[in-house]
Amino acid sequence: MSRRREQSKRRGNRRRLLFALAVVGAGVLFAGGLAFAASQTIIAQGDSTFSAATYTADQGEVVPLQVTGDQHNATALKNGPDGQALFRSPTISGGTTGVQGTQYLSAGDYTFYCTIHPTTMQATLHVTSNGMPQARPASSIKLTRRSVAQTIKKGLKLNMTPTTRVEGVTLTAKLGKATIGKKTTTLLEGFNAPVVKLSKAGKSKLQGKSSAKVTVTADIPFGSPVSAKAKLG
Repeated sequence: MSRRREQSKRRGNRRRLLFALAVVGAGVLFAGGLAFAASQTIIAQGDSTFSAATYTADQGEVVPLQVTGDQHNATALKNGPDGQALFRSPTISGGTTGVQGTQYLSAGDYTFYCTIHPTTMQATLHVTSNGMPQARPASSIKLTRRSVAQTIKKGLKLNMTPTTRVEGVTLTAKLGKATIGKKTTTLLEGFNAPVVKLSKAGKSKLQGKSSAKVTVTADIPFGSPVSAKAKLG
């Protein structure tokens, strides 16, 4: 008899535990559903209009753009620290893409438009106080000193340490105001050692010099540009 009571007690405890786990799981899914629902999809329509005058997103989110007809994009009216639109999407003729740059926005209202249909397609992105903006990509930069002859042969070597993976970083090497080399690359989080090869014209400008002062500027998408100088000799 006592054995049956003990088995019945165990079954009751097991049922209570499973019920508690189910409640917790449902709460997590519900909370997740609310978080997801806070970010609205920007819809660009075939009649060259956005589906709404205002769209809402939480801080830290990449807002999706859905195109249901024609070719459209979503581009911020104001520029960001990289000199480009504060947030922007590629132009697509259908499907869904991310509006990159919205993940860095603080709470506020931001006007955006479609660059192809600027007169009929303008709207506002309202970023709430929920969440937290992601940190903008940034990097340290240092130019390794080399001789003029080594630079002509091997290029300019940099030491860079970005805070995160960054695609589309443009490295521009200059001698005075003249561009002597250029490279677009992807930097991984942590230490990187990219090399900027000189153009034919750039090599010609360094030929015959015993020393030269050069500058390399890294244009980081959605971040501030950084520069390094060095004297070759």
